[in-house]
Amino acid sequence: EAIERAVEGAGVVYHAAAMVEGPGSPEEFTAANVAGTQNVFEACMRNGVPHVVYLSSIAVYGLAERSEQITESTPFDPEPQRRDAYAQSKIEADKYAVAVGRKTKLAVTILRPGVVYGPGRRLPIALLGFRFVNTNVVFGRRDQRFPLTYVENLIDAMEMAGRRAGGGLREYIVIDDDDLTLSRYHAVREEMDHQRTWFLPGWPLLLGPVVYECFAWIIAFGSSRAQMWRRQMRRALQDRWYDTTRIRKKIGWAPKVPLREAIEQTIRPTRRRQ
Repeated sequence: EAIERAVEGAGVVYHAAAMVEGPGSPEEFTAANVAGTQNVFEACMRNGVPHVVYLSSIAVYGLAERSEQITESTPFDPEPQRRDAYAQSKIEADKYAVAVGRKTKLAVTILRPGVVYGPGRRLPIALLGFRFVNTNVVFGRRDQRFPLTYVENLIDAMEMAGRRAGGGLREYIVIDDDDLTLSRYHAVREEMDHQRTWFLPGWPLLLGPVVYECFAWIIAFGSSRAQMWRRQMRRALQDRWYDTTRIRKKIGWAPKVPLREAIEQTIRPTRRRQ
């Protein structure tokens, strides 16, 4: 009932609610991200809302081939059962949104941002990394791309996408810089917060799931969890090249807040951009 009241009379509805962090069962993620999305879309269709902008994620894409550019035409991960509960739920919800956009009169715009950051959260370190004292420890190659999306730039993309008239389905990957590497990101970050960065090879992280899988096979209790971990590690250690050409050409979006300023605003959120 609350969703029905919220969307009544709206010209465009932005669906940005999702369960993204913390422990949770597959059922909880499905209830929040899949059933919740269905509730919003169905309420919009019942109330004659012409346009829904749905915030998805680049988590819907699986392992990439070497030197492959990931675009909006790249298929969803063909093995979602080997991903975590969040990724599985986002894939299912995204598939639902795509189907609505193709089969109904509701105009659907799907935005797939990268790692979203901004004031109120700590700066991201890497897809695989942690902070130790005043040092950021990163697993992966220095030249590995880091798909970041600053929150204000994402909001700009949402607003611009919402102003687009006409029906049908539109899909956009939203990442500030297609070629931002871990090395360049941490070089700029170090100038701002004066924290050192250690780069470590990622291959040791792949050994843990292998050892677990061997142990699971020996005592015969199954190794599906180890396989999932291994796939997650492989995906995180890939140099994944996301192509944002479509959103830049179709709606003219470009990140207004550059990397240095975005990092500064995240570290010192009280200083607002003029």
